[in-house]
Amino acid sequence: MRFKKPIFWDYKKPNILSILLLPLTLPIIINNFFLGLKNIKSINDKPKKICVGNIYVGGTSKTPLTIKLYKIFTSQNIKAATIKKSYKDQIDEQIILKKNTNLYCLKNRKKALEIAKKNNMDVVIFDDGLQDHSLNYDLKFVCFDQKKWIGNGQLIPAGPLREKIRSISKYDAIFINGLKKNNENLKIKIKEY
Repeated sequence: MRFKKPIFWDYKKPNILSILLLPLTLPIIINNFFLGLKNIKSINDKPKKICVGNIYVGGTSKTPLTIKLYKIFTSQNIKAATIKKSYKDQIDEQIILKKNTNLYCLKNRKKALEIAKKNNMDVVIFDDGLQDHSLNYDLKFVCFDQKKWIGNGQLIPAGPLREKIRSISKYDAIFINGLKKNNENLKIKIKEY
C-alpha cells in the first residue's frame, strides 16, 4: 500500500490539524530517545558502511546520491556495492539502483551486508536506513529537498519528520537537493544545529 503524504505536512508552519496531532508524536519522541542510547560497536572494519538517508518522509534524492557515491568509489577502483531494503512500493528505486550499481536488495539489511562481506566489498552504501539502529554505519548522510526543507517542522503524524531537526547534529554530512544559488538560507539554518 502506497502512503499518500498529507498536504499540511509541507506547509511552512503547523496548522490546526498539525497542532491537534502533536500528542500522537510522543511515541516517536520516546522511541528516538531510547534508540539514541543504543551504542553498537562495529566488529569488522570491512566493508565500510555509508548510509544515505533522511529524517523527512518522502523524496529527498537519496537514490541519486547513492549512485553518485557508488560511481565515485568504483572510478577509484574501490570495490563498492549498494544495499536497499526490499519494499514492494519502492520497485522503481530498486530498478534504478540495479541498473546503475552493484545492488544487494533483501528484506533484511544485515543479511544483505553479510553477502557483501562474503563478496569482499570495500565499501557498502545503504540507500535509506538511518532509522535502522541494528547497524553501525561508519558515515551517515542526511538528504533534504531545498523546496520542502522540513515542511511544517513537526514529527509524524503532525508533520513529515521522523526526528526533530536538531538531531542532524549527530550525522556526518548534510546534502541539499536543489539549486546551489538558492541554498544559502538553508545552509545558515543547518549550521545552527
